Amino acid sequence: MLKRWAFVFAVWVGIEVSAEMLIKQDLSVSVEVEATKYVSLVNIKENESLRKLKILSLEDKNTIIKTYNRINEFLGRESICKGGSFNIEPIYEYKNGKKVQNGFESHYSLSCEFGEMQKEDYNKIIQKIESEVRKNPYLLFALPSIDKVVDEKSLLEIEEQLNVKMLQLALQKAKDYSNLSRQKCSIKEINLNAVQERVTPTLMKSALNMTAKDEARTMESVSLPTAKNTQKTTRGNVIFSCR
Repeated sequence: MLKRWAFVFAVWVGIEVSAEMLIKQDLSVSVEVEATKYVSLVNIKENESLRKLKILSLEDKNTIIKTYNRINEFLGRESICKGGSFNIEPIYEYKNGKKVQNGFESHYSLSCEFGEMQKEDYNKIIQKIESEVRKNPYLLFALPSIDKVVDEKSLLEIEEQLNVKMLQLALQKAKDYSNLSRQKCSIKEINLNAVQERVTPTLMKSALNMTAKDEARTMESVSLPTAKNTQKTTRGNVIFSCR
């Protein structure tokens, strides 16, 4: 008798297991992303005169260093532009198998990050750099571009929003499948980060709307670029169990 009940119980369990219906589905959710931060890479390089100079005197070298130092002193520690490192090095080339010194090169760089309210701070920095470089016979200042990008902190918050929206969508789908199948459907497995379409940080690039009016005047102010809002999408795999 005991063996018979064991057999019946085993059959009943087998029927319940086989009655489970699994539904696998790929879901996606999106949110709108707005670029709010501006970034700019500022560079100063040697000009043609320095590239052709065979001998760089101590006085000439100090002239270059003083220009860089004045810019760094103007920036200060709380500046929106960070960096300020520079180098002055000889340029070598090979002629007939021999290494020959042929002129000098120099490079100075800054990485700037700022919001729209700090536009004037950026203007002052660019104008100061242009003014100092203009007085130096060996340096060249190329006007930098400005990129409007999505802030990294905002991206992390957006990813959290997407995870919440994905879970909410999956729970609603479980309710829909329950009504459709007249069974109790629930989420058996969900991958919230199966495939994530990341927003390209740079949404729009624009060269500065700046021109040198003449040698006696300062450079015009920056015209900040604009950027259209874009979509960030997360796709996830969900398995629903219905009994």
